[in-house]
Amino acid sequence: MSTTWLRHAHFPIVPTATVLVLVATGLLPRLPQHAVAVALLVSVLMGLVTPAWRATTSGAASVQRRLSQSRGRPTIELLLHLSPVVLLTVVFPIASHRIAQAQVNGVGLTSLLLASSLTVPWLSQAVCLPLYRAIGPLILGGDMEKIRHRFCEVWPSTFAQSVPAIAVFAVPVEIAMRWSVPVLGTYLALCVLHLAFAQSLVLANVGRNRVHWAVAWAGYATALLLLPTVWYLPPLVGLITQLVPLRHHLSVMRQPVMLDTRDVTVDLVRGVLLGAVLWSDKLFFFLRAGSHFAVTTVFLALLPAVLAYNYYFVRLAPNFDRSVLELRTAMEHEPYSRLTDRSRALAATVKTSISRTAFIGACLGFLVTYVVTEHAPSAVALVASVAVASWLFMMTTVLCYKLDYIGQTGPAQAFSAVHLVLCAAAFLIFSPGASLYATLVGFEVLLFGVALRSCLTHWRTSEYTLFWRHATAW
Repeated sequence: MSTTWLRHAHFPIVPTATVLVLVATGLLPRLPQHAVAVALLVSVLMGLVTPAWRATTSGAASVQRRLSQSRGRPTIELLLHLSPVVLLTVVFPIASHRIAQAQVNGVGLTSLLLASSLTVPWLSQAVCLPLYRAIGPLILGGDMEKIRHRFCEVWPSTFAQSVPAIAVFAVPVEIAMRWSVPVLGTYLALCVLHLAFAQSLVLANVGRNRVHWAVAWAGYATALLLLPTVWYLPPLVGLITQLVPLRHHLSVMRQPVMLDTRDVTVDLVRGVLLGAVLWSDKLFFFLRAGSHFAVTTVFLALLPAVLAYNYYFVRLAPNFDRSVLELRTAMEHEPYSRLTDRSRALAATVKTSISRTAFIGACLGFLVTYVVTEHAPSAVALVASVAVASWLFMMTTVLCYKLDYIGQTGPAQAFSAVHLVLCAAAFLIFSPGASLYATLVGFEVLLFGVALRSCLTHWRTSEYTLFWRHATAW
């Protein structure tokens, strides 16, 4: 089948297919008796989209092939990056039986670990940003020895400056849970240890060292499997695995370099807002539902968004970064006509990355919801609503990061803040469940639409925005 017409078609085939798959996901709870028919229709739709996908992303695919040393490398890197999802999905159900019997001052260890696991992904988004700022000027050079040295210089003081951010989460947790001082202290200690663990993974992420990343999570999962009731051990083991590659630079930590407190505070606030879009509703759900929190159902419904989110950063973000670098190079060394071509290519890359992430997330969401329809029909309404809502949250997060990347920090934080306020209000007013998430979907569709338009508009004229950022940096 020829795909020439697809390259020149103005009809948005992949976005339209994405919307149809999301609609099908939302309809599954209402049409359980027709689930198989709907699944077949979605499968046919995915088959029809494949030629359009290949036609509209052929350029990106060729770049990705050039960057890869082998055809299997991108897949291996993706699997290694998904190691925390895979390992914890396997290990936690096994360890949960022993954890359920443990208590801390009368409170089940399960509740404490759950509160921590819902806090940490959101917290991690914030506390790592100051470190990225500190090593940012060295990243383009690619000298990992210099990056490690700089990281070790600033890590101790940045860790200390980041710890107060935990209060943003600890206060609402304490208000909702009414824990005693020892229990709250355990929760705070868990947050502090995970904060250090998250910051230690910055180097593996910057260097795209998926092996170091996977080793960290393998150590974490092993500790959880062998000694699940020793709550402080998993993040501690994970942290130690990341100190080994830094063994020649650890002496630098004896004379730490202090980052500007204002810059760190700005980064922490920015990270809290950006992280809120994908993670705040899960923590709010737990705080409202307490012991009735459907942990397995919610995490299963969240899984498609998490997988698509990781797919974007592992498979699509490197090509996006390369396109930005090529445009910056063209700004300095190539004629204006060439600059225009580079800008158009970058805008196409942005659009393609958004489209691909959206379609993959939608298809995974449908797959999970369909499986639940067949095996746990009583939970399908909650799974479908959480899956569709989490897709919107994930996509809005990606858009906010792209806006932040191009220098539109204000709009990115504004979108994130609006989401946080709407989400908090929804959980204060309504009982947590499928109806609440359906309400959130209605609001988030509008927010996503505005964020999408803003993102595409700014990247369509990226040569001007990036020029002024480059000029003012002098």
